[in-house]
Amino acid sequence: MHIPDNAEEHTAIHCSQCGAYLGEWGELQDDFKKQAGGTQAFDLDHGNIVKK
Repeated sequence: MHIPDNAEEHTAIHCSQCGAYLGEWGELQDDFKKQAGGTQAFDLDHGNIVKK
């Protein structure tokens, strides 16, 4: 994911490889948290999934 440094809830996020629209930053963060099962074991760091 290409995430601008100043991304806000409604910032459009695109794939860093093909440029496809992935969604708004707020929606993507919410979806990631849901997929992680509510655990705090992972986080997003500039578009990368990192283990805490």
